[in-house]
Amino acid sequence: MPAVTSAKLRELQQNTRHIRNICVLAHVDHGKTTLSDALLATNGIISKKLAGKMRYLDSREDEQERGITMESSGVSLYFCVMSPSKEADDGPIKQEYLINLIDSPGHVDFSSEVAAAARLSD
Repeated sequence: MPAVTSAKLRELQQNTRHIRNICVLAHVDHGKTTLSDALLATNGIISKKLAGKMRYLDSREDEQERGITMESSGVSLYFCVMSPSKEADDGPIKQEYLINLIDSPGHVDFSSEVAAAARLSD
């Protein structure tokens, strides 16, 4: 998938009905950051080979060293849905979304980070 341009992102930001705020919540070591990496790979932000290994949203050095998320991190992703038209002659209908994804910690010691991420979500 080609990279989404900044002009496209600005266009998507204008249609607030097509913006979703999503937080990945689960207990520690249940794949939240791996899922986030996989979604980043679908947008071409990281390589598909590195998805699950890179821990892209764990940007702090101590998070990388310990292998756990300690601070919520967010990223905006492009998502497109093609649905069939109600009219046979029309082609598929393209609906584009801006997904604001928050990868939150899963350890109870960081519950304030989780609570903040959950409050920001739809």
